[in-house]
Amino acid sequence: MTQLQYLSIFTSPTRQNQNPREALSSLVIMKRTPFDLLLVFLAIIPLHFASSETLPSTRPTKCHEQERSALLEFKQSLFHPEAENCLLWGWSDPSKLESWKLEDGDCCSWEGVECDEGTGYVTGLDLSRSCLFGPINSNTSLFRLTHLQSLNLAINNFDNSQIPSAIGDLVELTSLDLSFTSFAGQIPSQVLKLTDLSFLDLSSNRGLELRNPSMETVVQSLTKLEHLDLSSVNVSALIPDSVANLSFLTSLVLPGCDLRGTFPAAIFELPRLQLLDLGYNPELSGHLPEFHLHSPIKSLFLGRTNCSGNIPSSIGNLTQLTTLHFRDNKLSGEIPSSLGKLIQLSSLDLSMNQLSGEIPASLINLTNLAFLNLQDNQLTGHIPAEITGLTRLTYLDLSFNRLIGSIPEDISNLENLTVLNLQSNKLNGTLRLDVVLKLQYLTRLLLSFNKFSSIIEPDVHAGLSNLSIVGLASSNLSEFPIFLAYQSRLQGLDLSQNSIYGPTPPWFLNVSMAQLVFLNLSGNFITSFAAFRWPNLLALDLRYNNLQGLLPIPPKAIQGYFVSNNNLSGEISPGMCELSSIMILDLSKNKLIGDIPPCLSNLSETLQVLSLHGNGLHGRFPELKDVCALNMIDLSDNQLQGSLPKGLANCTNLEFLNFGNNHIIDTFPSWMGSLSNLKVLILHSNRFHGAIGEPKARDQFPNLRIVDLSMNNFSSCLPSEYFNIWSAMKVHYADDENYYGNYLPFYFLYLNEGKYDYSMTIMNRGIATEYERVLSYLTVIDLSSNGFIGEIPNSVGSLAELHLLNLSNNALTGSIPLSLANLTELESLDLSSNNLSGMIPPALTQLNFLAFFNVSDNHLSGPIPQANQFATFENDSYGGNLGLCGVPLTKKCGNPAEAPPAPPSGAFAKEDLGTWFEGLDWKIVLMGLGSGLVVGVLVGLNTTSGIERWFLRLYRGEPRRQMHQVRFA
Repeated sequence: MTQLQYLSIFTSPTRQNQNPREALSSLVIMKRTPFDLLLVFLAIIPLHFASSETLPSTRPTKCHEQERSALLEFKQSLFHPEAENCLLWGWSDPSKLESWKLEDGDCCSWEGVECDEGTGYVTGLDLSRSCLFGPINSNTSLFRLTHLQSLNLAINNFDNSQIPSAIGDLVELTSLDLSFTSFAGQIPSQVLKLTDLSFLDLSSNRGLELRNPSMETVVQSLTKLEHLDLSSVNVSALIPDSVANLSFLTSLVLPGCDLRGTFPAAIFELPRLQLLDLGYNPELSGHLPEFHLHSPIKSLFLGRTNCSGNIPSSIGNLTQLTTLHFRDNKLSGEIPSSLGKLIQLSSLDLSMNQLSGEIPASLINLTNLAFLNLQDNQLTGHIPAEITGLTRLTYLDLSFNRLIGSIPEDISNLENLTVLNLQSNKLNGTLRLDVVLKLQYLTRLLLSFNKFSSIIEPDVHAGLSNLSIVGLASSNLSEFPIFLAYQSRLQGLDLSQNSIYGPTPPWFLNVSMAQLVFLNLSGNFITSFAAFRWPNLLALDLRYNNLQGLLPIPPKAIQGYFVSNNNLSGEISPGMCELSSIMILDLSKNKLIGDIPPCLSNLSETLQVLSLHGNGLHGRFPELKDVCALNMIDLSDNQLQGSLPKGLANCTNLEFLNFGNNHIIDTFPSWMGSLSNLKVLILHSNRFHGAIGEPKARDQFPNLRIVDLSMNNFSSCLPSEYFNIWSAMKVHYADDENYYGNYLPFYFLYLNEGKYDYSMTIMNRGIATEYERVLSYLTVIDLSSNGFIGEIPNSVGSLAELHLLNLSNNALTGSIPLSLANLTELESLDLSSNNLSGMIPPALTQLNFLAFFNVSDNHLSGPIPQANQFATFENDSYGGNLGLCGVPLTKKCGNPAEAPPAPPSGAFAKEDLGTWFEGLDWKIVLMGLGSGLVVGVLVGLNTTSGIERWFLRLYRGEPRRQMHQVRFA
């Protein structure tokens, strides 16, 4: 039969209403030849398309006009294809809504719109990544689409508006995705009406809150949920136990929600749960439960929570697990060998915990593992040779542990490895770079801070071409590794703390000219650095070398330039003023001379840290611009003259200011009091003069914690009103392990450089002490070696967090105030070389942290207190006070005139009370206690025994907190 004959079969009256597929089947049954079937196929094609209009239509009905109008109105109100967010988000696609045409009557054919085939109503709307911008409210036409079952508005920008309450009108919704939409404020309670929801994603809206309704209410109302993602939504509550009742739940994603309390262990037993993410909730605590067999969990994220205890061996029961992340917790004990049962595992992160013991050899069974991070634990022993059998590994990080031995010789078997980080261990023996560099896909090689005895380099032509980050700090290098000459993609290089000597070789200056971003050569013996040929270099660290000659000028793009502790000489070139992106500039401890270039002030808009201390610079510090980004200025130990530049008042971010040991002539800079972030003010050893005076307002210097005005010419009385308002010295600083410093850009982190620490030199315990790092809780007042007169004000006793107080070498008079006993954190107290008189208050013995005490060269008298810390102080603490007696002095306290009269034993008799009061030096007793003591005495006048107990405690030097307990008895 010809094609025409086959076509006639389909067009005959008996076949016209037959389905073409049925007609084809009937011909097959007729057992035609393959050639005949081909002719049938060729006949069907034109027939199928030609008859599409005559056969019954399967296309859905056109959309309803009111819904079409609602969609067009929504597009007109929020579609901005040229908006900033659309241009910045490279994944946004304006073409989706551009396909919605006014002349197109069938909205069901529009991109992103889905309709019900039978009714024509819009049931699905996907406008994700559609360049929507602007606030949205309940009057928006979108909410007229009441038959919607699926709504996706993800990755748009609704300009911090609230989720409209009209969302509750879309009662047929089963899927709602509002992630990355810049919604803010409280999630409306109308969400609770969407009881058919199975998919709810409100993630990555940092201004969004779920408090009323609470998370517990949401969980109790939306019982059909299968997927719940509230990432970064502010929940600020406990995880409700009712979460364990969501029996349909397959994904629970709650990272960064400020969850608190203890997570319920029943979550891990949800029958369908495959993904659980509770990470980045540092106040969420708990212990890992015992895991049961046949659990469906595939991905488990508990990173950066407060999870503690051991990893149970039953973790091996989670046989479906592909991802396990417990990063940054408080897990302890050994890594269970049962992890080797998780043969589906592809990503394992147990970093930043307190895990100990050896790495179990059962890692060898994890043949699907691609990511392994055990960084920052307390792991010991060797790197197991079996680890080289995990040939799918692309990322291996065992850094910051206590591993010993050598790198396995078969490390080159990990042929897919892109990251190898073994830094900061105790690895020893020979470093076989010739073996390591066979890993042809390696991009990051970090082996710094180990104990290698020698290094075997590869053949000069065997270097890798993909390396971008190399860390070989403290690796016993004596010269620049020659393999670096062939790294065309190198971005970061750390060769610090080695023994590299002499000038940089010419070939090194040609290394990766276009790509190099970070270079650390500090802590070597490099003598010269002739030129810079890296146009994109952002950070260069040459500290602690032997660089000589003029200061090298780095590339203009530089952001961090560190050359302190060298032998550089000459003047600072005006070429430094062209560093328009500079953030940290450290030229300290060199031999630089001359004036500071005035143009250096042009850098104040970007410059955050300026350290020029320890040079021979003179002249005036240049006046700063109106815009100032500086956090830290250290110009100490130079020969600067003139006054402080008033432009410092524009540096609103300033935390640390040190002009110590110069020739500055000025009065106290009270105009700096408005710098609310200023924490450290060091002006010692200059020519400041005059009275400090009273503050202009109560909010001056609110965060000041360290003030050193010693060795100047200040006069008049001590600044008692400032003592009253320096509030930061009265409040305990919670973070005892934090140091003053400036956090560095992210690219420093690859090479173990995350922060630039501030340093200072101050007097502590009578000795000039250099602090290479300054703890943030340290609180210091040093007003020594000035011309202050008058009495020590009681207000100094309100600075309860003081650690060091030095008022020595002034002309202070009067007695030592009892209020100093309130300084319970005090470690050093120096009141020497003044004109103080009276007794040493026995109450000072309650200063349990006092390690240094000096009241020498005054006019003190009476017995030296003997309790607690005072038993440790030597003669030098009291010399030059002829009236003092008692240990450690040789003079004994035998003369009644040298001590106050002892209180009578037993209860006071009324006739004895007045006589004993007359024998007391009330000026000494009342000094420092203020009105509180007066009230206490007045209240207790009717109970003689109460007064007696109070004075007995005072005389015995018992802690003042006990005196407070008795005062109103």
